[in-house]
Amino acid sequence: MTAPTHETQVVMPDAVIAQVIQLKDPDEAISSAIWWRVAELLRACTTATASGPHLTTTLLEHAFNATDDVLSSLSADTEPSTSPSELDGVLPRDAALPLGAGYDALAATRRSCLRVARLLFSLDATTPAMLATSVNQLRRALAAWRFEALDARVNTAH
Repeated sequence: MTAPTHETQVVMPDAVIAQVIQLKDPDEAISSAIWWRVAELLRACTTATASGPHLTTTLLEHAFNATDDVLSSLSADTEPSTSPSELDGVLPRDAALPLGAGYDALAATRRSCLRVARLLFSLDATTPAMLATSVNQLRRALAAWRFEALDARVNTAH
């Protein structure tokens, strides 16, 4: 008999995250406190996307809330000269979800999470608008995945 194989989840230690944030350009408009929130968002996303179906809804909610935390912090921490519409990026929060046949919400969430991770680990300057756009895209992907997960639960309950 063989033991079932489980995906091993790797979580970045705080020391690695701290090192990455220290390497950021000191003139960057995004504070280290926001980058820590981004790291927590990425942890929440990674945990949710690697979870079993019995935990998906709870972990998805945690990741979804983490996107709001990053966006709120970005809005509060940005210079007054930056208008809120610039921080919303090209994807408004109430835009239609990209659902339909052939759409894989989990894969879209993983891709969006990867784009946010690339910004965290990039040594190039990241503008608040660029980060907000990527986090908004991740938020939309999470919303679609949450809708898909809830729909699957309703369909299996009947």
